[in-house]
Amino acid sequence: MKNLQAGGFLFVGGAILMTSEVAGWIPVVGSVCALLGGGMLIYYLFSKNGKY
Repeated sequence: MKNLQAGGFLFVGGAILMTSEVAGWIPVVGSVCALLGGGMLIYYLFSKNGKY
């Protein structure tokens, strides 16, 4: 369950960072975090407790 929550926080936090316009590199970091979090969510939702 902890990995599922971590993936969700990464996805939401990355999506929030993607919308910020503070510096040029912050949306890039946000998109990487969102992609990583989305991948973690998909992996842990469709696997058996994180193990295949």
